[in-house]
Amino acid sequence: MALAPDDSPWYRKFRMLLGIYLIAIAFGVREYVVSRQSAPVDPETEEWSQMAEVVSQINPADADTEYLKALEALKAGDRDAFVGHMETALDKGVKHNDVLLRWYAQHLFSTGEDYRLVNSALERWRTNHPFTAEPLEIPMGSGPSGPADEEALARELERVPWILRHELQPPDEEDPGWRALVYIRPATQIDIRQAVAAVSILALPPELREDFRVTCLTLEDCRRVPR
Repeated sequence: MALAPDDSPWYRKFRMLLGIYLIAIAFGVREYVVSRQSAPVDPETEEWSQMAEVVSQINPADADTEYLKALEALKAGDRDAFVGHMETALDKGVKHNDVLLRWYAQHLFSTGEDYRLVNSALERWRTNHPFTAEPLEIPMGSGPSGPADEEALARELERVPWILRHELQPPDEEDPGWRALVYIRPATQIDIRQAVAAVSILALPPELREDFRVTCLTLEDCRRVPR
């Protein structure tokens, strides 16, 4: 291939490079448009599994690959593999993956791990993603039976310093139990036992709630104490 003479117009000297740039820009714009118009891939589908397999082959050492493998293990019901892949990703110093950090914290809490591990996972998630709009789900043994229960529950949750706001999620087809959705304030120290104690107020008879509250030593050892 003959080179363009030195006195040729600048665009002729760099036409190959310009062509590459234009192709790259066009491809990037296309991918952006497609990603905005297409629905996200559902982790429960075969398409997700195929994507996870391709990514694991292309970039096996990446922390996000461990996250995809963790979700595949979760789908297969392999809790130990799920935790193992999550912890491998965390050991690699992953910070950018909001979903990974949040799901790991939620999993530790939902499976009854030591509250100190849960606190650490929650703080790692919120420290790296202080403006996330996703909540932590807290299962409740039973939901409110009326306005008085709702008011008592709201009062207790509002007393927890690291909870920004909260919502109640009634039973549905996917989850037969009541859940409290709590949104965490950024840059706060978290003690998950406080939230568990707050939702446990409904275990007290209504006539005792003014004089007593619930405190939790662990996620399972909760007791009634005077206010």
